[in-house]
Amino acid sequence: MELLSLRGAAVAAALIAGTVAVHGAGTFSLVWVFRKNRSENLPRQAGYGLLIGVLTWVVFALLFLHMLECALWAAFYFVAGCFANGHDAIYFSLITYATVGYGDLVLSKEWRLYGGVEALAGVMMLSWSTAILITLLQWVYSRLQERWRVESQTSS
Repeated sequence: MELLSLRGAAVAAALIAGTVAVHGAGTFSLVWVFRKNRSENLPRQAGYGLLIGVLTWVVFALLFLHMLECALWAAFYFVAGCFANGHDAIYFSLITYATVGYGDLVLSKEWRLYGGVEALAGVMMLSWSTAILITLLQWVYSRLQERWRVESQTSS
């Protein structure tokens, strides 16, 4: 992608839009399922195991979304001929999306800016997931505080 290439910018914008669409649809669905079921299925004084189970389920769901987003970028890299095989494409996408950037695989000069765009998109999507996890942790801690309040009243 040349620095000012209109076609390159359009492809990058489409990849970003696809990334946001996957993350948005996934996280909105996740939040919808959680909000729909939490008041019906989780008691106000939920146990530690149940709360850890909810946290674990949400973390796995978010990781799955991130993997789908990496797969989108990897498919682009593979189809565009940036890498000879899918394994290298997904590996490069994972380390770029997560901003690890080992440097053992690199894009050729003509494709290099896509890697930077993926890293920026990855940071944004990881931040979005972090916000969801912080909100969930606040909810978990409110449940724990309720549990501890009831336990302290019954032990007094």
